[in-house]
Amino acid sequence: MIDVLQKPKDGCLYEIRQKGQKDTCYVVVPNPKDLVKSHLMFAVREEVEVLKERIAELMERINQLEVENTYLRAHASQDTLAQLPASAGTKPPAAPQGPQPPVS
Repeated sequence: MIDVLQKPKDGCLYEIRQKGQKDTCYVVVPNPKDLVKSHLMFAVREEVEVLKERIAELMERINQLEVENTYLRAHASQDTLAQLPASAGTKPPAAPQGPQPPVS
């Protein structure tokens, strides 16, 4: 929702509130046509931050799965490894990094 709060001499002061967001953004726009551009830039910046956080979470998960995969491959029997589907993207087991989980 966009509200015009006041009309200063050099432009308009707008209050921008997005659905589901608590934060309010105030924008002074010399030309009302620039309001759309300002609003879109604000929305894009917020979305970029959300995506950066999601990418960081996914990269952390990838690293965790790679460590687990390396550990499991290092401790699997040759018969079990032979049953795995051959894939061009499969990496050979690397040297384990960091502390290893206990074997049960």
